[in-house]
Amino acid sequence: MNKKSIITILLILAAMTGWAQVKCHVEGTLETDAWGDEIIICEAGTDLRVMDEPRFHVKAKDGRFTCDIETDFPRLYVVFFLKQRETSNWCWQEKFIAENCNVNITMYKDKRIHIVSNGKEGRKHAVKDSIENVRFRNPVEEILSKLKNPDRMAEFYKADFISTITKARSLNVDSLPAAYVDSVRQVVNHYMRNESEQFTAQGLQLKQQRDSITSGIRPFRIAYAEEHPMLWTLYDVLNAIQILRNADCNVKLDKSQFEPYLTLYHDKLINYYPNHPIHKQIATAETAYRMQPGKPYIDYTVRNTDGQLVPISTLTKGKVALIDLWASWCASCRRHSIAMIPVYEKYKDKGFTVIAIARERNRQAMEKAAKKDGYPWQSLLELNDENGVWCKNGASNSGGVMYLIDRDGTILSTSTDAEELEPIIKKALNIN
Repeated sequence: MNKKSIITILLILAAMTGWAQVKCHVEGTLETDAWGDEIIICEAGTDLRVMDEPRFHVKAKDGRFTCDIETDFPRLYVVFFLKQRETSNWCWQEKFIAENCNVNITMYKDKRIHIVSNGKEGRKHAVKDSIENVRFRNPVEEILSKLKNPDRMAEFYKADFISTITKARSLNVDSLPAAYVDSVRQVVNHYMRNESEQFTAQGLQLKQQRDSITSGIRPFRIAYAEEHPMLWTLYDVLNAIQILRNADCNVKLDKSQFEPYLTLYHDKLINYYPNHPIHKQIATAETAYRMQPGKPYIDYTVRNTDGQLVPISTLTKGKVALIDLWASWCASCRRHSIAMIPVYEKYKDKGFTVIAIARERNRQAMEKAAKKDGYPWQSLLELNDENGVWCKNGASNSGGVMYLIDRDGTILSTSTDAEELEPIIKKALNIN
């Protein structure tokens, strides 16, 4: 064998070294059958509405289940009951790093999930978790046990609040006028927004103690990660960026709790696991986070209506364009899209266009929804996250977002409200 052939083989082997380096064996026990016997174990960030594969589904037999994960790098995985996800607005799930290790999962009757990993990254996270439990979670649980004690409600909550909550819980919403039910809910929401009217002085003191403790959790995590780098924290950075990207939707969000993750990443973690794909995900998320009005819109590849891969810029060039990221399974973004129909009809011949991109598992779902909603524009298809369009636009696993773009590619608005968008569109089109 000559020298050139040897070098070629070595290069091929080097290129292959990243694949299937990780083999993680998972064993689990079900302590409940309340949510059936089917468990989902998949990479964190996977949206089953868009991408679902048989390997994600694990069946338990006689209260036991097992699976093996093979991947290229250690990655963050989630575990939860499929039935709970399908039938409940809230789904208890836990995470673990799939690395060269054994993972033991116990799923309890009270919906808790307990995970033990003997992997290097798993042990690091377990140490951090044990410290966090002692300093934060256990004290908070102690306070919550007092606040939730039905025998002590009068001690911590005002009588009017207790009366309102009791009434709300006993409502038979199916047999009462909708207006009455809404009025009760509005009163409940008022109390929930105004703590001084909800708690007694003693209850408010306990609640403030709880808030004081919980406010220290993220600063602790950041300080700990500075001294003890771990792969898990890279996923925390990605999550923090995604939360910041959607911060405007949550007026109660304290950005100062999440912004330090960006500094932590660039100062301490950017070279941790340097070849890991999480770094590319973080870079993509950061770019999307910076996409605000006044900034240039990014370029990326989509499939046009002929099925050809093209840059999005070729579809928006010379137009005032609304990029509408939607999905058949997303009721809220479909409402926003429907509201844009009369605006589109009014300005489509004056230089305005809508570039709709549907995030789906199959074309039929998109076509059925588009026909039902009566969209006058054609929709492109992002099938099984083929081109990562949602991540590149900072939409994560949300239903969708909108970007209004000027002719030169500058972002004019990120609103999804047709009434807010119309005057901006008129101005961009120089219509008085």
